[in-house]
Amino acid sequence: MPDLITAKTLAKALRDQRDGQRYDVIDSRVPGLELRVKPRGVRWSMRCRLHGERKRYDLGPAVAGDQDIGGLSIDGARARAARISEIVRAGHNPATYLAAASAGVSIETQRKVDAERPKPSWTWEAAVESFLADVLRTNRPDTHRDYRGKLRVPELGRFAGRPVAAITRNEMASAIAAVHGRGAEVMSEGMVRVIKRLWSWLAEAVRQDETSVADGVMLKLAAPARTRSEIGEEAFDPDAEAGDAPPEIEIGRALALARLGCLPERIGLGIQLLIGTVQRRRAVTGANRWRFRTYAEVNSESAWYVPPYFRKSGTKRGSRSHLVPCVGWVSDVVERLDRLADFEGSQGWLFPAGATNKSSRPHAEAGLLNDYLGAMPGVGWSPHGVRYAFASYGERDLGFAPSEARLILDHMEGVEPTDVTGLFYSSDPKIGRKRELMRAWTDWCDDWCDRAVREDTALRDRDLMQAEIRRARYRRGSAEDEAA
Repeated sequence: MPDLITAKTLAKALRDQRDGQRYDVIDSRVPGLELRVKPRGVRWSMRCRLHGERKRYDLGPAVAGDQDIGGLSIDGARARAARISEIVRAGHNPATYLAAASAGVSIETQRKVDAERPKPSWTWEAAVESFLADVLRTNRPDTHRDYRGKLRVPELGRFAGRPVAAITRNEMASAIAAVHGRGAEVMSEGMVRVIKRLWSWLAEAVRQDETSVADGVMLKLAAPARTRSEIGEEAFDPDAEAGDAPPEIEIGRALALARLGCLPERIGLGIQLLIGTVQRRRAVTGANRWRFRTYAEVNSESAWYVPPYFRKSGTKRGSRSHLVPCVGWVSDVVERLDRLADFEGSQGWLFPAGATNKSSRPHAEAGLLNDYLGAMPGVGWSPHGVRYAFASYGERDLGFAPSEARLILDHMEGVEPTDVTGLFYSSDPKIGRKRELMRAWTDWCDDWCDRAVREDTALRDRDLMQAEIRRARYRRGSAEDEAA
């Protein structure tokens, strides 16, 4: 219960302290003011609520008499407590006032002292390591690899040992300009994006007290403008004019080789699935038999419900799937892969992780098909190239409207496999158009596959192609292969 603290109360507290007693006396005149008796001394404190949270502030030692010499008298303690109460009711932290009162200076002087005092912060190295650890926890490995590469360039070594709170935007701009100046202009632009993300992360409320990084420090950070390049300054390159889409004949060759039987069965089928659905390599190697459905109303087709995890920025797409029609020969490929996945313990993965897999991932890693595509004679594109081809040649050869390829490539829509009936699958206009796009695409791929075989009869020789691919994969000389 609160009591009126008097000179008699204080004198008793000072005697009890010398006897090693411990207790608190709550003052009834100023709510929250307490006289705290402990073996080490008698001190005043003030309890109040700041931003909804209970706080206790130490006011200093208690002294007998009417003078605040060496501590606070009863009247001095009540005056200081009343001032704290006013500050807290206004929503401010009284720490600066208390520091000024303790030092015997004005609040303005104390603020200058606080501003000049080094703030707690993380070093550049600690900030980068903590940030990358959080990126790895919340993002895909490719994102972590990209961020790590952009934060470990030599030009950022100038910040080694520096507290991040002391690094200015202009200093960072100078480091970015140095990267740009050595010709890595695209890299410098990517670094701006990553550094902005790093500084936003450092300024988040959960860690701002530790980093002392203010909001918006790097908001206007930018890389220097790209170097001007006039048309005609460089030699004409017809391949460059075609963009990133691989030549049509190379898609045909890859499909012919995937069908020839010169590759491991799953790999050959996987490359066909990649070409026939134009989905990202991660979606293909992470495909599960339970994500494919067939409908009685539609023959020779299946519907692949690509889960959000495998879609671009999947965590931001919600929980709904991206529907990709598997038509014609692609449906046959899915059926063959399904049979291969029909064994106990497979969990339905079309490309289960190998015996040497050391991660917890149950399916093959995303780069499974790259190695084999890179070893195919006459094929020079990576898995992503087929997506460029779908967009480029779809508009040029197959009647796709501008940007219509996004229906298959962009994964913007979402459907639930459990909610889509056969009637809806066969009648929905958007899905109907998707089926038309995929029929045109698979027919186009078939045509270029036939052309490739007609142009190069070696694509009919299974043993020859198997030896060529093996030689390319293992980099063995022809003499060594013949001897083997």
